[in-house]
Amino acid sequence: MQVITMDEKRIKELADLLNSNKSVEFEYKDLYYQVFESSEYGYVVNVYTSNEKDEDDDFIESNLIDGGLCTGSAKDAIEFMI
Repeated sequence: MQVITMDEKRIKELADLLNSNKSVEFEYKDLYYQVFESSEYGYVVNVYTSNEKDEDDDFIESNLIDGGLCTGSAKDAIEFMI
């Protein structure tokens, strides 16, 4: 069994993007992650089985397999579901 980990450098790069852009999307272990700043507090993290998007460039909701609210830092949000 091969174990794939995301290194600290990549986590920091994604957290920096999240801080500056207020959202970030990335692939990890054949899943697709969407992280964005919540309108209330923290970050929303959604995990999809496909990177397929609709005509509005949004991930297709039927591919959503997990999601949640992370009330920590941008780095915490990146690490939340991985």
